[in-house]
Amino acid sequence: MFSLKKCIEPGCNAFTFDGHDYCFHHSENKEKLYSETVRMLTRSREFRNISIVAAPFRNLKVKKNMKIIGSNFSFGVFENCIFDSVSLYSVFFDYCVFRSCVFRNCDIRYAIFSGSSFTDTVISNSNAIYSNFMGINAEDCDFSSNDFYYTNFSLSKLVDTSLDDCNLKRTSFRSCITKGVTFRYSNPEEAFFRKEEPYTIM
Repeated sequence: MFSLKKCIEPGCNAFTFDGHDYCFHHSENKEKLYSETVRMLTRSREFRNISIVAAPFRNLKVKKNMKIIGSNFSFGVFENCIFDSVSLYSVFFDYCVFRSCVFRNCDIRYAIFSGSSFTDTVISNSNAIYSNFMGINAEDCDFSSNDFYYTNFSLSKLVDTSLDDCNLKRTSFRSCITKGVTFRYSNPEEAFFRKEEPYTIM
């Protein structure tokens, strides 16, 4: 897991970049750390235990079969980024912004996406189990053909988003705001909704 050491910049509560005294945002070598992070994500086989908070990633294509483990991308911005055949284990993407991104054929376990915003983003043909999407805002997204076993979407806002052909066993949608959401060929009857909330959304 990434270091829980706090940045030494007065008033900053962010975690430090691996092996440094400052977080990414307050580092004197910010450009170098960013370049090294991009290099690892696009060329290495494994990205482990790194905390790079509030970083912008645009047009990033993560290397296929990459394993990202125990890392922290909280408050980041991802635009036109591709995660194809990537493993994400215990990775923090909370309060991130995802625009026109693709997660395809991924193995996602114990990942945190809570509070994030998704626009025109695809998550497909992936395992996304035991993960936290609580309080997300998703609009014009395709979350189809996934295994969302025991994943939490509670308190989220889902608009014009498809969850077709998904395993939704023990998936929580409690207190979601939904409009134009589809569950074709999925099993929403095995998911958790509040009693007064129908799972067929018109």
